[in-house]
Amino acid sequence: MSAARGPLSAILRICAWCLLAVLVEIALYLSYRGHDARFHYATHLFVGASTALVIMSVVAWRRGRAVPYPLVWPVLGHLFAMFPDVLFSAGIAHYRWMDVFLGHISTHFVPGRNLTWALVFLGTLGAYLVVIARLPSPRTAARRQ
Repeated sequence: MSAARGPLSAILRICAWCLLAVLVEIALYLSYRGHDARFHYATHLFVGASTALVIMSVVAWRRGRAVPYPLVWPVLGHLFAMFPDVLFSAGIAHYRWMDVFLGHISTHFVPGRNLTWALVFLGTLGAYLVVIARLPSPRTAARRQ
């Protein structure tokens, strides 16, 4: 009986992480009400998540296994990319130095705007999926050792 609970428990943990990621993203979207939410939210989501996916790809390739908590990384990337907007809500104006947060200011002026960032995101997601698809399975890795 306990062996059957193991996979179910793992699935429930994954679902909990997915739900948490979705709830955080909903809260972030709602935080942009009154500030052209669709444009600003999407820009920082795509840029932050794309950066996270690149880092995830490198980490997975170097470690030989997928990264733990894969939905947390893009959410953290999104939070980092949008941090100057948190400062803006606190009364601090936007300045060029805020581009250290994944190009927070400059990313709004890329040709194609969010369509460009959506394509970058899809490209980095594809790259991450290719990396983890090419990793040895846990059985194969165990046999090599």
